Amino acid sequence: MEEVTTRLNRMRELAVQAANTGTNDMAARQAIQAEIFQSVDEINRIGNTTQFSSNLLLNGDFSIQSGIRAGQDEYGFQIDPSPIASTLSAGTSFLNIIKTQNGTAQIVAGEAAGEIQTVNMGIRNQADIAISLAHWTTTATIDGTNATGATTLDDAYFQGVSLYSGDTIIFEGVLSDGIQRYAGAISVAAGYDMDDLLSAINKAIVDAQNAYFGSASSVPSSYKITAAMGTGANAGRVILRNTTNTFSEASITFTAVRTSGSGEMIGQATGVTRGALGTGSILSGSGQIGNSLTSITGSTFDTGSFTISVSDVISAQQRVTENTIQFRDNTGSLLQRTASLGAIGSSAVINGSFVNSVYQGGTTLFNNSTITITGTEMDGSTFQGTYTLDTTLTASSDTAYNDFRFQSISGLIEEINYRTRSYTAYSGSLTVSDGDITRFSLSQFTYTTASTFQLVDDLGRTGSQTAFTFTIVQDQTNHVTIQDDAELEQDGFAESATVSINGGPGVRAESGEIVTLYGPTSTSDGSSTPQVTVRLGTGLTAGTDRYETNAQEFVGYLNGGIGVTFQNGDQDVTFTDPKSKQLTVDFDAILDVTKSTTGTDTGITVLISTVNKSLNFQVGAFGGQTFQASLGDLRASNLGFGQGSGRTVADIDVTSLSGATDALSIIDEALDQVNTTRSLLGASTNRLESTVASLSVTAENLTASESRLRDADIAAESTQFTLNQILMQAGVSVLAQANFQNQSLLSLLGG
Repeated sequence: MEEVTTRLNRMRELAVQAANTGTNDMAARQAIQAEIFQSVDEINRIGNTTQFSSNLLLNGDFSIQSGIRAGQDEYGFQIDPSPIASTLSAGTSFLNIIKTQNGTAQIVAGEAAGEIQTVNMGIRNQADIAISLAHWTTTATIDGTNATGATTLDDAYFQGVSLYSGDTIIFEGVLSDGIQRYAGAISVAAGYDMDDLLSAINKAIVDAQNAYFGSASSVPSSYKITAAMGTGANAGRVILRNTTNTFSEASITFTAVRTSGSGEMIGQATGVTRGALGTGSILSGSGQIGNSLTSITGSTFDTGSFTISVSDVISAQQRVTENTIQFRDNTGSLLQRTASLGAIGSSAVINGSFVNSVYQGGTTLFNNSTITITGTEMDGSTFQGTYTLDTTLTASSDTAYNDFRFQSISGLIEEINYRTRSYTAYSGSLTVSDGDITRFSLSQFTYTTASTFQLVDDLGRTGSQTAFTFTIVQDQTNHVTIQDDAELEQDGFAESATVSINGGPGVRAESGEIVTLYGPTSTSDGSSTPQVTVRLGTGLTAGTDRYETNAQEFVGYLNGGIGVTFQNGDQDVTFTDPKSKQLTVDFDAILDVTKSTTGTDTGITVLISTVNKSLNFQVGAFGGQTFQASLGDLRASNLGFGQGSGRTVADIDVTSLSGATDALSIIDEALDQVNTTRSLLGASTNRLESTVASLSVTAENLTASESRLRDADIAAESTQFTLNQILMQAGVSVLAQANFQNQSLLSLLGG
C-alpha cells in the first residue's frame, strides 16, 4: 500500500501541473494524462495481485459490505461508498435517526433601509395557477370567442377545431408532486358542457390523490389541486389551482379523438404554462407561479443570513420567423389581406422587381397554383401541408376550413392556422390521411403590413425551433417553382435570470424553475458545499435578496451507541455502536425525517444489512477468541468517491481545467481512504503483536507452573536428606549409648 500512496501522490503532482494551463498546452496535458494512465494501471495491478498464500488481499475479497435493507422507505441517505465505510459485524444493525430541530427558512427583500423592498427572485406568497395550453372557443380558429363553463361540447371548438357528437376528449396529467398521474375521458354528446368536462377532471384528480395517500382525509392541503375555467385574460382555458400558498408541478394534456371516424386524433394541447401566455401573439393569458416565502427545501446552510444575487434578467418573448417574399399585384402594390387573388388586377405576382419605378417580371399565381408549407415545430418535429389556389371560390366558400383551398390571403391564413388533424369532414378529395399533421400546433401565422407571412409562437419558450419554408408552384403546366425559407426575426425564450447565493456559482434559471443554489466551495477537508433549493417566481428583477435560515438538526444512534449530531446534507458522518463498530453515512440535502410534536419522539429506524468477509485470526485456545481484519477494494475503479460515481481514480482526466481541478478532490479522497486502510491495518498488526507477546508470557508462566509441579527442588531435597542423615546418626548414637550403659551395669554386677 505504500506504493499505492506513492502513486497517488505522484498523480496529485501531475494534476496540479495540468491545472496550470498557462504553461501547459493540450499536448503537454495529454502527456501528463498518459503518465496518469500508467499510475492507474499500476494501482490496479497492485490491487489485483497483492496476495498472501492464495488470498488476494486488496481486491475486495476481504471487505465489509453494508447496505440499507431493501423494501424500506427512502429517507434520503446512503452508506458512504468508501472501501472503509463500515466495520460492522455480519448481520443486521439498526440506525435510529431523530429530528431534534425543525429549522426555519425564508427569503426576504435585501434592499437597504429607505429603498423600495422587492423580492427580486419573484417569490411571493401565492397559490400556483397552471394555465392549459388548450384553448376552448365557441367560434372557429384558435383565437375565437372564449368558451365558458356553460358551453356545450358539441358547440365548442378545441384549438380552433370543431367538435362533433361522438368525439372523445381525453385528459391526462400529473398531480402537485409532478409524479403521480391522473387520467380520464369524456364523450362529446348532447347536453354535455365544459362544466361536465371540469367535473370529470376534478373527479380524476381527487381519485388519484386519495389513492396515493390512502384516504381523502390524509391528503395534505398543500397537495390538493382544482380544475376550473379561467377568467379575464385566461378565459377559454382550463386552469389548475393549488389550494395553499405553495408551488406545484401539476400539469394537464388534452387530446381530442374523432371516434366517429377512424379514431384519428383531431388535435392535442400538451402541458401548461405558469408564465405569460401569448404576449407577443394574438393569444392572451397568464399563469401564476405559486410559492411561499418560507417554502424552501433542501437547505444545508448553517444558521445565519445569506445574500442571494439576481442578475442578467431577460423577459420572456415569443420566437418570430418571417418569409422574405412579398405578395404584390401586377402593378407592384402590396396585396391586402382581404384581396381576392382570383380577381383581375389583384392576382399575386411574386419575385418581381422595380425598374424605373415599374414593377416587372415575377411569377403570377394562377388557378391551381399551390403553396406547400414545410414546418418545424417548437420541439424540432416537422410536417408538411399543401394548399391550392382556387379562383372559383367565392368570399363565402373561401371561409370553409379544412379543404386546403384558398381564394384570398385571408383564406390562406385561416387554412394554415386551422389546427385539426382530422380531414373526414371534407367531402372532396385530399392527399392527406386522418391523423397527419399539416399545421403548426403551438404557433400562429399572421399577415404583416409588409405583405409577408409571419409565424409567432403561442408562448415564449427557450429552445424553440419553429421555422417554415414556402414552396410555391405556379401550375402543373409551367412548373415554375419558388422556394422561400423564412428568416428568424426574434428568438424566443422564457423569462430567466442568473442567481447565486453568498458568492457561490451563478445558476441560469427560468421563471418557475426549481433550482438548487450552491454556496462557495468549502476549503475544509471533507466538508460539503452548502446548498438550498428554491423555485423562482415571475417578474424577476436585478438586485439582492436575503436568505435567512435556522438549520435543521438531527441525532443518530447505531445499535444504541453514542448519539451523533448532524445536519441534512452532511457527508461522511460516522456512527459508533457499543462494540466500537462503525458505519459512515452520507445524507442528502432533503432528509425525510419529521419531528414529533407530541409524546416521545422515536424518529425512524433503518435496518442495515452487513456481509463481513474479513480475515479471521484465532488468537486464543477457546471458541470466540478470534480477531478480524478487513481490507477494502483499493483498485483504481473504487478509490475516490465510489464505483459508479464517475469520480474515481480510474475516471481522472486532466486534459481539461475542470478535470484537473476535480482530480485533486478525487485523489485527496483516495489518499484518505488508503491512509485510513494503512492505519487500520497497522492497528491490527499492533494488536496481533500485543496478542503474541501476551500469549508468550502466558506460555512461559504455564511452563514454569508445570516445572514446579513435575521437577524436584534440589536444595530442599538436599537439606531434607542431610537432616534425615543427622537424625538417623543421632538415633544410632543414642541407641549405642543406651546399649553401652546396660552392658556397663551388667559388668559391675558380675564383677
